[in-house]
Amino acid sequence: MRITDAFQTVPSFLLALAFVSIVGPSLGVVVAAIALGAWTGPARVARAEVLSIRERDYVAGARVIGMHPLEIAFREVLPNALPPVLALSSVIVAAAILTEAALSFLGLGDPNRVTWGGMVAEGRAVLRTAPYLSIVPGVALLLTVLGVYLAGEGVVESSAVRRSLS
Repeated sequence: MRITDAFQTVPSFLLALAFVSIVGPSLGVVVAAIALGAWTGPARVARAEVLSIRERDYVAGARVIGMHPLEIAFREVLPNALPPVLALSSVIVAAAILTEAALSFLGLGDPNRVTWGGMVAEGRAVLRTAPYLSIVPGVALLLTVLGVYLAGEGVVESSAVRRSLS
């Protein structure tokens, strides 16, 4: 967890910005740069959930009846530790979309791909005469991020209802 702490001290956007600036803009590098800053949240949540679940009564009961530790991990711990991590995934995907758009806006995205951040940056030069060149991609970006977040919240709510019914 010390490595996770070290990665969390640097803001993920600055880490991605530095990584892409050093290595160079390409699709693989941008994806790696975003992943470099996004893995710490799920790692901490998963660790906290596993530490909490392994002390619960049903895990102790599984130990008592003689289940193998790997069987306990895959049947009892993992299915119960996964929902909080999945709840965090919609926020991570939305942040990744915004990070990619920001990198493209700054000219550090893949030059061979058309992205909303690049479109907003190109429309900036003609903002007074044709503002729609920046507004339309910006609104599309906003709606996509909002849609991803709301879809993730819907999945979390439906899984919470399903878990409460069972």
